Amino acid sequence: MKEKIQQLRHLFGIDVDCINVKMCAFVGRSLHQTSIPSGDDFSQKDLIDAISKYYNSFNYPFDGIGIAFSGCTSNGLEVSSTSLKCLEGLNVHSFKHLDCENIRFINDANATTLAGTIEYPDSKVLIGVTNGTGIGCGIAINGKLFTGANGLAGEIYGNPTIGPDGNIIKNGKISSGSKLLKKLNQSNEIEKEKIIEQAAQYLGIEIVSLIHSYNPDVIYLSGGGFAFPSYKEILIDFINKYTYPAFLKGLKIVQSTEPSYAGCFGAMKYVR
Repeated sequence: MKEKIQQLRHLFGIDVDCINVKMCAFVGRSLHQTSIPSGDDFSQKDLIDAISKYYNSFNYPFDGIGIAFSGCTSNGLEVSSTSLKCLEGLNVHSFKHLDCENIRFINDANATTLAGTIEYPDSKVLIGVTNGTGIGCGIAINGKLFTGANGLAGEIYGNPTIGPDGNIIKNGKISSGSKLLKKLNQSNEIEKEKIIEQAAQYLGIEIVSLIHSYNPDVIYLSGGGFAFPSYKEILIDFINKYTYPAFLKGLKIVQSTEPSYAGCFGAMKYVR
């Protein structure tokens, strides 16, 4: 991966979520990384100030700034929807003081998917699946993002599924790492195993549907949700069991080698 990301030289990348703001700066051939906590009280001024401070600390003529974030953008120039207070109304003009003309916003799952195309540049169809605060998905065809008619393709968090109680529920509320963590903190050891198995299987249903729809050759997993004990193993077993065998031919199910900063790398590639 270290050699492959040399294509990102002279770029500055940011990944904003509800827990952290991660930043990468490629100065010459040297990669610099940092992470700062965000949280509910993190304001837009806090965000802009933190990015500006790190960016200016290098006194370097970056070619561009890529900003990955939890939410949607319709044009890459502004945040069109988000659940994070610090991102509401944010646009490229919010950073005009940095004197960088090439600034772009990108959904964090799409950014992670582009990071996947850096690791797997020969992929024909790569589907990136993120599992953290929520469940996200991106699709890259021949190295290019496929975002659908309105730029929203891959928003699988809200896909309806039948929950354990028989009621319809959003898939992300069962499978995402953040929701899973809350349930595990309130459960005993026997219950924990069942909760993780259930979460992995429900996400497996989504991924099998994506495999049958897009016939990918790479499923690229990233995010802390996959770090729960046995989660990834149960997920892969489910996929192998319920996917039509022809779709499994040549399919790689892999985990990002740089999960913490994959969003930054993908945002930088998007700018490039």
